[in-house]
Amino acid sequence: MKELAELEVERLDLKAAESGGKVQVNGVFGKLGSPYSAFYSPDLMLAVTLTGQLNLACLIYDLEFNPNIKVLSANTDGIMVQYPARLRDKVLRKIAENAERTGFEYEETPYSSVSMKDVNNYLAVTTDGKVKRKGLYAATSLMKNPTNSVCSNMAVDYLTSGTHPSVSIEKYTDIRDFVAIRVVKGGGVVYDRMEEVDDWVQVADREWRRQEWIDTGSTRASVKRVSRPKPVEVGIGGTRFGRIARWYMSIDAGLPINYIGSGNKVPKTDGAKLCMNLPSSLPAEIDKQWYINETISMLSDMGVTV
Repeated sequence: MKELAELEVERLDLKAAESGGKVQVNGVFGKLGSPYSAFYSPDLMLAVTLTGQLNLACLIYDLEFNPNIKVLSANTDGIMVQYPARLRDKVLRKIAENAERTGFEYEETPYSSVSMKDVNNYLAVTTDGKVKRKGLYAATSLMKNPTNSVCSNMAVDYLTSGTHPSVSIEKYTDIRDFVAIRVVKGGGVVYDRMEEVDDWVQVADREWRRQEWIDTGSTRASVKRVSRPKPVEVGIGGTRFGRIARWYMSIDAGLPINYIGSGNKVPKTDGAKLCMNLPSSLPAEIDKQWYINETISMLSDMGVTV
C-alpha cells in the first residue's frame, strides 16, 4: 500500500480564520519588494522566497533517495509525496533531519487520493474524508469570484462518494451555485439581434474605417489592408449593464454577452443568460446538462474517467 501526503512549512494558522486575515499577510509580503512601500525590504523578500524554495529543493533531493518515493508536486511552501507504507519511517527521518538542519517545522496532511490538473489546481481527499480544493476548484471566497461552483461541488461528490454528476446535480437548488461572475471592462450588453453591416470607408492608402466609427469619434484602430474589408455583424438593441456581468447557462438563452466598447464576446457566454438580479428559486430553464458535461470535463482534466 502506498501513502500520499502533503508537507507544508508551518505558518500562521489562518486556515480557520476569515480570508481577510490571509489577504493581509500576503499583502504585507507583496510589499516587501516594492520600493514605494514602507515595508520595502528586498533582503527579507529573498529570505522568504529563495531560501524557502532552495530548502524544499534540498528536501526533495533527500527524499528521492529511493525510486519508490516520488515527489508529485512542489510549490513555494510545500511538497506532495507518495511512498510505500513500509518506507514511512525513512521518509519521516529525512524530513526530521531537514527540519533540524534548517530550523523549519513541517506539518503533514495525509491524503487518500489526489486528482490534479496541475500543481496549482487540484482536489485532494484526506484520509478522514475532508476535501482540499485548490485553484480552479476552490470554493468561492474574497479571493475567488463565483464560477459555476456547482461543477466543482459535483466533482467532489464523485471523488468522495462515486455519485455521478447527473445524479448529484439534483441536490443543488441554490442559484448562487450555478452563476458565474466576470468583470466586463467598459460595460456589457446582450444584443436583441445581429445585423450584417457594410459601411467601410477608405480613409487613406491601405487604411479602412467604419462610418460608424467616424461618426462617433471612436478610437478603435483602423483596419490595414489593400482590399475592402468584409461586412461585419453588428449587435442591435439589447440590454446594457455595468462593468460586472453575472449569468447562468440556460436552454432558453439568447445571444452571448458582449463588451460594449470592443463588441467582442465575453468568453464562455455562448448559452449564457444574464442574471443581474438573483431569483428566489432555481430557474426552470437552467441547462443542467451543460453543468453535468462541464463537471465531467473538469474531472477528465484531472485524469479521472467518469
